[in-house]
Amino acid sequence: MQTKKRSPIAAIVLAVVIGLLVIALLNGVIRPTQVVTAKVAIAPGTILTDQLIELRTIPMGAKPADAISKVEDVTGKILAVGRAPGDLIVTSVLGEIAGAGIPAELPEGHVALAIHVNLASGVAGLLRPGQTVTVIGMISPDILKTNTTSVFAAPIAEYTSPIVSLTPGVRVTPTPTPTPAPPASPLARLAITGLRVLMVPQSFRYEELPAGTSQEQLYSSASSNMSAQEGGVIVLDVPTGLVEVTPGFKVDPATLLAALDQYGIIHLALEPATGLGLDVSNVITLNLGDLYNQMNDDRKK
Repeated sequence: MQTKKRSPIAAIVLAVVIGLLVIALLNGVIRPTQVVTAKVAIAPGTILTDQLIELRTIPMGAKPADAISKVEDVTGKILAVGRAPGDLIVTSVLGEIAGAGIPAELPEGHVALAIHVNLASGVAGLLRPGQTVTVIGMISPDILKTNTTSVFAAPIAEYTSPIVSLTPGVRVTPTPTPTPAPPASPLARLAITGLRVLMVPQSFRYEELPAGTSQEQLYSSASSNMSAQEGGVIVLDVPTGLVEVTPGFKVDPATLLAALDQYGIIHLALEPATGLGLDVSNVITLNLGDLYNQMNDDRKK
């Protein structure tokens, strides 16, 4: 007796039906949706283009509330927060949003302040966002000569009442003994610690070029370094509350940095990852005139 061969069509139809049921079930549970993501690493301040972003499919449950689903909705806009490949491009990282980027990173009572640096004062371009720095401020007496306001550096003499002389009708006021003043020379002092770096321009950052770099890339890097040497601007997270910069003297750090940036010199020192704990009473102001005299005195011994 011959056995009847089963047609494979029935098995194929059954497999297709099962597959469609599984897909429908998964779509109902996962509900895939498309979102805009970064195709490559994108630095803050970059204008988004089609070459930098792409659409990816994710489950609806993983989609953030401010996610963007169309590439044209972000093309031409500025990125306020850096993105790694695959990161979502959401409205909170776009520069056009008032609460995005740096303003969203500032805690209460803090402001973002930009200061001028060069390769020496800016730690040779090694600074990166998120690091903390110590500010060393320097002031030269030369600024007093160019300042339109008269400034008296000498201490005010104590008031002395007139003394009656032995000659009747003649009052004599003694001349106070001049108070020795320190040499009029530049001063330097470690002023503020623990300031967080918010932004460093890409052109100012120190970067090593790999072996085999083309001449065009070498020339571009050299031009960038020359521009950085002339000076750049970085942004710091600065508290607005009073801090004690010298024992008994408190000042607003934002005002101090703005004044030093305009009339003095600012040097930044990169702090360790664990932070720098210093007591202001242990910090000594360096007077270059005193140092010069001390070195000459030691030389004579």
